[in-house]
Amino acid sequence: MLIMEMWAPRKLSSSLWTQIICTEEGWSPTPKCIRQCFFPWVENGHSASSGQTHQEGDTVQIVCDTGYSLLYNQSSIRCAESGWSTPPKCSQRDPKGKCDPPPPIDNGDITSFPLPAYAPGSSVEYQCQDFYTLQGNRTIICRNGQWSKPPKCLDACVVSEEVMEKHNIQLRWRHEKKFYSKTGDNIEFICKAGYHKKSPAHAFRVTCWEGKVMYPTCV
Repeated sequence: MLIMEMWAPRKLSSSLWTQIICTEEGWSPTPKCIRQCFFPWVENGHSASSGQTHQEGDTVQIVCDTGYSLLYNQSSIRCAESGWSTPPKCSQRDPKGKCDPPPPIDNGDITSFPLPAYAPGSSVEYQCQDFYTLQGNRTIICRNGQWSKPPKCLDACVVSEEVMEKHNIQLRWRHEKKFYSKTGDNIEFICKAGYHKKSPAHAFRVTCWEGKVMYPTCV
């Protein structure tokens, strides 16, 4: 058995050293440095988390002063892999209630041509790119100078010949070397000829979720 110690920069992980083990299926667990987000003092607002550092996945509540709001009229922001989900800043609302162009979303766009400004009560609709699944309300509305929360486009899953070869498996119903599956779709595998199941039977029917697939193994 081979054990390796890995070092992660302090700014990316609260743990400087960790151990991973080399198994037949690769390194376990998969090495990853967790993002940390520093939360500054909030201009035109306040939060109990001001001056603190948070790890990826943490959510921070923000209270804006009267007449101010967070981007997209949210009440909290999340520490993501790329940093804060929205800037930790309270901005003054448009006194006339107009909204700026609607916010962009990953792997999707609005269905109409964007305008420089939108009157109160205006709405726009989003759509996702092929193979991506829309989560949330497709339509957002301009209220008090802020858009309601936009939807997300969940990643598709890609299953390739290379990954299946490593696990000695193949698709049960398809013969393509690569195919795409939407979030929520089921994918079924079987062992390649001459191999038998190492993973439990239920692991050979998996669900695609936000670009992630759990592969069973045959030996």
